[in-house]
Amino acid sequence: MMAWTLTEWEWTELPLSASDVLEAQAHLGSALSVEPSVGGFRLRAQGVAGLIALPGGTLHVQPKVPALNLLALIDYAAREVSWGEDVVGSGAEEELLSLLGALFVRRVERLARGGWVRGYREEEAERPTLRGRWLVGRDISRPPTHRHLLSCRFDEFTSDVAPNRVLLAALGVLERSSAFGPRVAAHARALASTLTDVQPLAEVRAAVKMLAADRRFTAYGPALGLARLILESAGAQATPGIHPLSSFIIRLAPLFEAAVTRALAKVAGARGVMCHAQRALALDTGGQLTAIPDLVIEHGGARLVIDAKYKLPAEGLPPAEDFQQLVTYLACLDTRRGALVLPAPGAVPEERTLRLKTFGRPSEVRVIKVPLGGRASRISTALESAAERLVAWLPSSKASSQPMWETSS
Repeated sequence: MMAWTLTEWEWTELPLSASDVLEAQAHLGSALSVEPSVGGFRLRAQGVAGLIALPGGTLHVQPKVPALNLLALIDYAAREVSWGEDVVGSGAEEELLSLLGALFVRRVERLARGGWVRGYREEEAERPTLRGRWLVGRDISRPPTHRHLLSCRFDEFTSDVAPNRVLLAALGVLERSSAFGPRVAAHARALASTLTDVQPLAEVRAAVKMLAADRRFTAYGPALGLARLILESAGAQATPGIHPLSSFIIRLAPLFEAAVTRALAKVAGARGVMCHAQRALALDTGGQLTAIPDLVIEHGGARLVIDAKYKLPAEGLPPAEDFQQLVTYLACLDTRRGALVLPAPGAVPEERTLRLKTFGRPSEVRVIKVPLGGRASRISTALESAAERLVAWLPSSKASSQPMWETSS
């Protein structure tokens, strides 16, 4: 089987067949651009990373951002985890999926060494003696030959609870897939053997709820964050063969948006500023048409609209339609300041302010690029530094009522 490599945002000519291209488009959709060429097809992927099993081989999509840095971004978006490159002990040049698998099994191993946390799970069973609550109505309808057993509902203290089930399900994906490497698969198999009384079920919502309700599961947070990513990106399981894992795709746009949202919510909360995520705005008087900006921060009568875009434009500015979308948000909220937050592949933040006319009124749009290069352990600092600048740019209530040319830029 052939193996092809495609780097995110770069056009690459590959000798793929038409069936290969159709399969790749079925997985990636609009994230994949395709053009026919003499040697096959020219392809460009944007906003995705991972592996796709095609009829003729395997397509690896490498992120433009270093793989180690993407893992740090994943951790920050999931929850505030104390993150450092030493948790993996690997270099930034390694493949994203091998790093992801290595980090996950290492976190699960820490939990296993500390002993799996047990919890209460409600069960129903027929028993010769009463335990818990007797389900009288069920036993009355039973034939006399079965009335020597009592139908009971009780809480069982067991390791077979949602957090452990989710970890085991993710370990199973790593064990069956060749995408993460044989070393990770062997490590995952050894860890799975320590959860013999647990069912491998992807009960992600139940696990998250249990973490919030039971403080004994707090240490599970970092591992469960990666488990959720592994389970949601695993794709459909194919029949046993060369490629047991159909695909593993990480969508980077919602990941970047979630990280920006967390940073702004944290900074705004510390400053006493309101932060609204994904709040629908009415475009018509009847409220039948809506627009949903990523974020709106406000204090008093002042508002700032923020749209996060995972794009790496070569010319330095995002396309015009992104500005047009932001202008619509400004008009809906009757405000004059907005921001586009983008990633930057380097280690230095970039910022630029443009003065636009929105329906005859002067407005300002600030383009802020968050550096996702450099050291992975600095990702959280870069995100929160950008959030600090945006919150500081929010005009005061008094200034927001003045003409734009009288406010500070």
